[in-house]
Amino acid sequence: MGLRSAMMNPWMQVMRRVVHDPIGSYGYFADRVIRFNRRNKPPHEYPVDHDWRSLLGVSEDDRIRTERLWPEILGTLESRGIRPGPASYLFWNDADPALVQAIWCLARRLRAAKVVETGVAHGVTSRFILEALGERDGHLWSIDLPPRWAPEVHDEIGAAVADRSNWSLILGPSRRCLRRLLNDIGQIDLFIHDSEHTTRNMLFEMSVAWKSLRPGGAMVVDDIDLNEAFDVFCKRVRCKALIAKAEPIRPDPGKRRQGGLFGVALKH
Repeated sequence: MGLRSAMMNPWMQVMRRVVHDPIGSYGYFADRVIRFNRRNKPPHEYPVDHDWRSLLGVSEDDRIRTERLWPEILGTLESRGIRPGPASYLFWNDADPALVQAIWCLARRLRAAKVVETGVAHGVTSRFILEALGERDGHLWSIDLPPRWAPEVHDEIGAAVADRSNWSLILGPSRRCLRRLLNDIGQIDLFIHDSEHTTRNMLFEMSVAWKSLRPGGAMVVDDIDLNEAFDVFCKRVRCKALIAKAEPIRPDPGKRRQGGLFGVALKH
């Protein structure tokens, strides 16, 4: 096995993570203990809204503009030797066309001026958000925790982002940075969770962001099918929610449960 192949091995990456980030690994393994203890329970199933585009108000213009932007973004990444899509940033995925189309539509429909996201990787979602915000000179704040156990990919963070004038990249864990950021910038229009998908972390981020989300605002949460956190949260705050299926640009073997889902929570 070559050096690069060994570095990309999931078990090797887990071991490197433990060695270089023992504190940050706590939540990861705590969530897996919870999953193990619930192994005999059936996995949480979400009802999918197959007509989510019409429910969300995705227009023909939204479709055309997002589809037109894809080749440019893919070309930007490929020019740097990055193969976009599933498992392209270590074992993490780039955003898929359905997810970014939903976010693009919401950013424009809400006339968003302030957007916050957690989880950046190559910055595919970030790029689409910034393009959608550009017409109204809005601003995007992105929180990302570079994997200390894989410094060789740090220079790939945000690689898809071209114009960075309306973008603030904050490096650090959301547990330390999110509440502080929201206290500084005040009410937001749109929040996107795409960082660590543990039950503990997802509930934390959704709960903190919801308090700063304006009435009429929206929250988009990726990979909700990994656990019941999104369902638990939406029932807790009694909000309207939509469930949509991922549309990866190539087959994603990691999306086993329900094929990969994202959720949209709308604040009254």
